[in-house]
Amino acid sequence: MIGGKMSMVRRTKTGSAQSPARHHDPAGELKPDALGLGDTVVLAMASSGPTQSIAASLAAIMIAVRYAGFLPLLICFIPMIGIAIGYQRLNAWQPSAGATYSWVGRAVNPHAGFFSGWIMMMYYTIGTVSLTPLLGSYMLSFFSNAAANNKYDTAIVGTLFNLLVLVIAALGAKLSARFQWAWAVFEYAALAGFSLAAIILIYFSHLSRAVHMTTSWFTLSGAGGFHSLIAGILIAIFLYSGWDTAAYMGEEVQGRQAGRAAVMSVVLLFVVYSIGVVTLQGIAPNSTIQAHAGNVLAFVGQRIGGGFWKDVMIVAVLGGTLASLQAAIVSAARISFAMGRDRVFPGWFGQVSAKYRTPMNATILVGLLNVVFLWGSTLIGSIGTALSDVVSTLGLMAAMFYFLTAATAIWYYRHVITTSAKGFFLGGILPGFGAAFMAFVIIYELATNALNGVELGFGFGFAALGIILSLISSRLGKSAFYSDPTTSHGDTIEADLQGS
Repeated sequence: MIGGKMSMVRRTKTGSAQSPARHHDPAGELKPDALGLGDTVVLAMASSGPTQSIAASLAAIMIAVRYAGFLPLLICFIPMIGIAIGYQRLNAWQPSAGATYSWVGRAVNPHAGFFSGWIMMMYYTIGTVSLTPLLGSYMLSFFSNAAANNKYDTAIVGTLFNLLVLVIAALGAKLSARFQWAWAVFEYAALAGFSLAAIILIYFSHLSRAVHMTTSWFTLSGAGGFHSLIAGILIAIFLYSGWDTAAYMGEEVQGRQAGRAAVMSVVLLFVVYSIGVVTLQGIAPNSTIQAHAGNVLAFVGQRIGGGFWKDVMIVAVLGGTLASLQAAIVSAARISFAMGRDRVFPGWFGQVSAKYRTPMNATILVGLLNVVFLWGSTLIGSIGTALSDVVSTLGLMAAMFYFLTAATAIWYYRHVITTSAKGFFLGGILPGFGAAFMAFVIIYELATNALNGVELGFGFGFAALGIILSLISSRLGKSAFYSDPTTSHGDTIEADLQGS
């Protein structure tokens, strides 16, 4: 069926698609022009959560590639920027809250589109299971180490934080962006300050005797060889993932700038991660970093400036984690909203608050699901183990929908990407390299048994469930999306690559 739906539409000179105009009830649409370019970049950065991600991954990436952490970040940046350009071009064709779900469904195959939306929802919903307990633990650590290590206390505090960001997300995209701006200024200022302090201390103090920066930090041999480098690249994919939140805000961003925000986010993440990893890893020997893997940035703050700066770093990580949780709720809510609007999910998901112009039903459900997962994993050990196994497959899920998006960008514009050298490079070479890279990562991860049988079972089990649900939806729901995907939202929008 690949390409079969493309014959249903009339192609313009730019390769965009048109179909007869349809009239939408404005009250049933998300609020247009609610966000500017900067707002969208901040939301996308928050979804990736640089500070929280470095806190979770610094020790792991040093296990994989020792002090050569910059190398996998650089290698992963190139395909990521290609994939982001794919997002930008597809957003120019159709800004959609469903993003990859809508693009793949319309340009390739509706069942493939449903599958894309499903795995993205799993990524953003189940992924929050690892965030919420951290919020409770970080907050309680200011008052009592015993409470910070009590799973029920951390679950209660985590629930309260979850409900807070749920309310903010439900009240509007602009309010969510303002909340993110407040945290971002402090979070990135703290990370930049600690990185600068680390450089000064490494080169001009006693710390220089512990760790020496050499050219091996930037070579394959310094990383420990090809196999170690691939392990580091898998971690780098996890670090970058989340920037695609910009695409889900496409219907609410001024001037179709969501695609541009995605590209800018990838560039900024490369800069932040490169500086953060290269500087902070040098604050202590690798063995010492591993000994403090559970609270590595708090240890860095302590080592750089003492107890007060340790608390500053904890607050930065807390804020970054909170911002990531909110961005995940915003993303998952808009994906499920888009699928509800097309009736591949129950139409209840596609309802919009008349007052706030947000996908209120989808937002509330996603936020409450986070709470259910949190307490399920807290109270029932087997559920916690199962969710942990699924979380371990999130990198694989991210690679899947990044691959699908980049491949779809090439497929949709296949008739126009060869009309100019620039178009071929931006529309073919870069997204093609991104798609090939993600395909390689998926195959390599499976071939080398990077995931155990339980993780594979849960990960692919959820993926298979998505295919089954799509087949059921096509039979029972009888959504026009399956018979004519051009009826999905936004089919009157023409691509405008010149302005994207």
